[in-house]
Amino acid sequence: MTKNIINVILQIMKYIKIQKGGLFKKMKNNKRIFSLLLLACMIFSFSACAQAPEEEIIPDYSSEIGEIDFMGAEFKFMQQNEEHTTGEDYFGYVANTEFADLALQRVKEVESNFNVKVNVITGKDIPSTIQNETYAGLVSVDAAQAKSTQMGGTVRAGLLYDITQLGDYINYTDAEKWGNEELLKPFFWDGGLYGVVPAAWPIHKYRSMDGPMVVNEDLIRSINETDPREFVEKDEWTWDKLEELMPVYNHINNAGDEVKALYTTVHWLFRTIQSTNGEGFVFRDENGEYQLGLHSDKTFEAMAPAWDWAFGDYASFVYIDTSNVWENMLQAFLDNKSVLTIMNGTDLVGAENSIAYQMANFGVVPFPRGPFGNNNTTSGTTITEVRFGTFIPLLSKDPAMSAIVLNAIYEPLPGYETEESIIEYLRHNYFFDDRDVVNFVDAFNNIVYNYRNEALTDVYIGINSSKSMREWLDQYAEADEKNRAEYVVNIESTIDELFGE
Repeated sequence: MTKNIINVILQIMKYIKIQKGGLFKKMKNNKRIFSLLLLACMIFSFSACAQAPEEEIIPDYSSEIGEIDFMGAEFKFMQQNEEHTTGEDYFGYVANTEFADLALQRVKEVESNFNVKVNVITGKDIPSTIQNETYAGLVSVDAAQAKSTQMGGTVRAGLLYDITQLGDYINYTDAEKWGNEELLKPFFWDGGLYGVVPAAWPIHKYRSMDGPMVVNEDLIRSINETDPREFVEKDEWTWDKLEELMPVYNHINNAGDEVKALYTTVHWLFRTIQSTNGEGFVFRDENGEYQLGLHSDKTFEAMAPAWDWAFGDYASFVYIDTSNVWENMLQAFLDNKSVLTIMNGTDLVGAENSIAYQMANFGVVPFPRGPFGNNNTTSGTTITEVRFGTFIPLLSKDPAMSAIVLNAIYEPLPGYETEESIIEYLRHNYFFDDRDVVNFVDAFNNIVYNYRNEALTDVYIGINSSKSMREWLDQYAEADEKNRAEYVVNIESTIDELFGE
């Protein structure tokens, strides 16, 4: 029997051993174990004619909490954070910034405290690497970090370690350190949790947020209009108020060019407005069943103004980028082509080309609310993809070591141990007005996962004026129901099982 088969069987035995309540307690465990046994059989069949077995090398360090010495072991951390244009980011931070320096300092401390060598690998296809190496019998990396949109298939294929089985090393219930339930939703599956987010590190969790509305404050001043932040303060920032202002915001600048009131794509517009009328993306009906907010009456009412803004009476004031390429919204806003735009956290405060790095004067407000909405609870902010999802491969050499090292690395950075200290940093370094900080943080606190990666907002991708909104929704109803039953019920039920209803 080859070294690879020994590795697979050892990992299967380890997985079976740690299951709560034994082998047959939960069907999810049976299915995963069956898959692993099948994998072992496949490897055995491919290896039947292999050469003489290599000597197995078992690490002799302890994975017990306490005085831990990993005996100089290598901890390979693979990251894929392609938002950074330089490719020189460190653990997701712009190179040569305060946070990047603090992250580097933290890694050196962990290396010293645990006698481990942290090796950061970038630029590889993480899902393919984990899949291919799993089939080979041992994954070479100890942990990986990527977007949820990249890793969804890997989560559901059973190729990652269930973090709930490593609870002695990673307290996955600590939302401040590892992310709240909305951030973690794409990593829940079949009663397990297969990824976490380093939420205690400054900025990282905010970069998963879509939907804050950004204001070009210089343009507001140039047309001598009231700052939209004042309407938010007075609780007057509504769909009706924006419609009243659109003809005013839409103007000709000093160069003779038209400036639109709002620049967006049809997908971003409809997806963002969906949750601003008091209904989330998922709700529980009177029978306790998980249903889609997309097909509720309150959500349908939110489609009416979006339709008018994109295709109807207000369409002349709104530029809809038909390419549906959201990066275009950032550049157009930086080029002063609109007074308002809808943005994500990375393009607002995250990378080198973000608004905070390039724009002299901007404001942040929530998306206007509908008649049943409340800017304190339904700000329109959603999660399309979770950035900085952090995973441990199922067949990594020592998942416990991986969990211990990750837990130590992602302790709060020095000087930023509290949420208040991070907010204060935002106030002084990213935003121009205290109201921006309040609006930005409130938007995150009201965020909801929008199930885009599970195809539950597909209706918005190709929507146009050729059909009514009801016809579009009806066209996607069957597919939405299938995806609700397959994904939403599984994920939401897993959260209930792990965290309680």
